Amino acid sequence: MANENLPAQFPNDPTSLKAIDQFRALMLNYRSAVQVVETKIHYLDQEYQIQNGHTLVDSLQSRIKSPESIIEKVQRKHLALNLQTLPDQMHDIAGIRVIVRFEDDILSMERRLEKQPDIKILKRKDYVSKPKPNGYRSLHLILAVPVFLAAGVQEVTVEVQIRTIAMNFWASLEHELSYKKNVHHQDELRRELIAKAELVHQLDQDMNGIKNQIRAEENI
Repeated sequence: MANENLPAQFPNDPTSLKAIDQFRALMLNYRSAVQVVETKIHYLDQEYQIQNGHTLVDSLQSRIKSPESIIEKVQRKHLALNLQTLPDQMHDIAGIRVIVRFEDDILSMERRLEKQPDIKILKRKDYVSKPKPNGYRSLHLILAVPVFLAAGVQEVTVEVQIRTIAMNFWASLEHELSYKKNVHHQDELRRELIAKAELVHQLDQDMNGIKNQIRAEENI
């Protein structure tokens, strides 16, 4: 993370070395958890490629929320601003985005993750079959990941989003529209994006069907 100084809005004294050390330790736990999940996904992708002759993962992105983003969400969600209770209230401080090529690959990746004995799926939100009203599609999983510390093992939550290239292409533009200020005709552009979300979904389904036909004929 670029800036691990404790935000001034935390109730702890921002100049306190103890408070800063607590925040750094918390962020270290999240970075370690992300590394664990990334390693597993890379391995599962390589295993899938050996078994099937093609990759499952197109690309992988990860991030740890900045202190400013944590503060913004705490205030927006009216959460308690406390370093000890924050991990139980906010499950998306650490995030991984898995970009796959086809809709079938979303469930393939999920099934492989849920078979990992040291990972628990705490929560599942299926925005693929039930998209958000704005057209957003993706599968969201909240994972409990073991992090090995000097004092013992601690479970850390990581949010994993699994989506196709087309879903990610659409979502990146929708995100830009949502967070850009002073965009003219924003409502009109938002309606257009909702309409394009249906086209993106249809394209995903068509490409998935073509892929299945190609691979079925390969096995004849």
